[in-house]
Amino acid sequence: MKHTNDTTDEQSELFIVVDRDDNIVGYRTRGECHNDKSLTHRSVSVVLFNDHGEVLLQKRSMTKDTWPGYYTVSASGHVTKGSTYEEAAKREMEEEIGLSTDLTYQTKFYIEEPYESELVAVFTGHYNGPFKINTAELEEAKFHTQEEAITLSDKMTSAAAHTLKVLGILK
Repeated sequence: MKHTNDTTDEQSELFIVVDRDDNIVGYRTRGECHNDKSLTHRSVSVVLFNDHGEVLLQKRSMTKDTWPGYYTVSASGHVTKGSTYEEAAKREMEEEIGLSTDLTYQTKFYIEEPYESELVAVFTGHYNGPFKINTAELEEAKFHTQEEAITLSDKMTSAAAHTLKVLGILK
């Protein structure tokens, strides 16, 4: 994982810290959570499909504090203090790609990185566009066939790759 301190992400944002069973054990800052893998925190992955069954992937901005310039799912982010997984998924979708649409909860999984660990809730939805891209968050967002997604898998965040494996898009 690429990890940088040269970022536009707000490091004092309060994340929900949980145990492996998703019980809340406290609240810590983004900066703390992204630098201590013992602080498992809640996050969300949103995967959108269009009428052709293609998946919307985004390329992360180079100013992100983790995985700058890597591909990820349609929208993703963290569950902040006072929010639910669903509220966070809808907020991230609105912030990153300017969209509000219905989402369906799919599953949750635990992932551990060299610097952090997360409990990720996965949501799916359907939308054909257009999108309003937040360039502070991402460089681009576009639909990809399953074959195209597979070719990008080595340039994806590990959480995105795992999410797409859980959904059967990647092998």
